[in-house]
Amino acid sequence: MRRFGLLLLLPGLAFAQDVARGKSVYTANCMACHGDKGDGAGPAAIALNPKPRNFTDPAFWQGKTDADVQKTIRTGKAGTAMAPFPQINDADLASLVAYMRTFEP
Repeated sequence: MRRFGLLLLLPGLAFAQDVARGKSVYTANCMACHGDKGDGAGPAAIALNPKPRNFTDPAFWQGKTDADVQKTIRTGKAGTAMAPFPQINDADLASLVAYMRTFEP
């Protein structure tokens, strides 16, 4: 019985590790513009027009899949300061999006 209980906890533990790794990737690559709270108010945001996305806004997440968010991170967004980040590997990118989803209301 104990083994079964442990197996039920492992998916949650793996998700928590993904989110922790994603936070590290976010801090290194995204926080300067998007802020530590994901609200688009990072220290570099003052110089940007248009302002960085606010990940705490429900409208941002409406209808977006993880693949949509990953594509924007990989390729950037024309007409904004959102640069492409092709150097982020697939595992880190998935972890980054898992962390970004923690900002979702």
